[in-house]
Amino acid sequence: MLDWIQNNSTLITASVQLVTAAVWVVYLHIFIVSFRRQKRSNILINRIAGNHDRAHILVGNMGAEPIYVSAVIVDVTVAGEQHTAVVTEDLFDEDNAEEDPSARSLSNQGPLKSAETRDIGALGDLIDRAMAAAGIDAHAKDLEDVKVTITADGTYDHLLVAASQSYGVYHGQDRRRFLPKDSQTRQIRSRRARQSLSAKLDAALRREAEAVRQGGDGRVRSAA
Repeated sequence: MLDWIQNNSTLITASVQLVTAAVWVVYLHIFIVSFRRQKRSNILINRIAGNHDRAHILVGNMGAEPIYVSAVIVDVTVAGEQHTAVVTEDLFDEDNAEEDPSARSLSNQGPLKSAETRDIGALGDLIDRAMAAAGIDAHAKDLEDVKVTITADGTYDHLLVAASQSYGVYHGQDRRRFLPKDSQTRQIRSRRARQSLSAKLDAALRREAEAVRQGGDGRVRSAA
């Protein structure tokens, strides 16, 4: 046995080195996966306080790192046609905001620490602003679906992070009801989808600037 080991010492040494290297590669892979998972964003979008127009949308940061909520995007599907509006800042009267700086606290933008939440307003109000931007009656009976998308800036990735939740609309005799289509918030992680959202926000800024140049109210219009 000893003679065989001595005769094959080079092969044994090489085999041990290969096994050791493989073990370290596995450990490195586990470490990288764990690190990326820890740094990965996890945005929660939840409907609270009922399922009708006065139900509120709660946004939570369930990731380990803080984020900065940068935009709220609402997609409404009316009569089979989808309309998109950025409704982040239209929560107060701009004229009164200049007189009362505290009104700025009503903005949906701002940082969220880990495990922190923010109420971004009543679902009906978000829908009304999106439909107003699209020039549609706020209480149209052919409203079919609503999707709320939250975009944010993270500390780990140079691209924005985002998540969305969709709601089916059910028209009752006295009120509309909004039921989530999925039990969990959809995390938007693909690079292409996040780049598409960035382009959509850039387009909204350009439309706002163009409206201001043309003497409009500067509100973000539909991107249907």
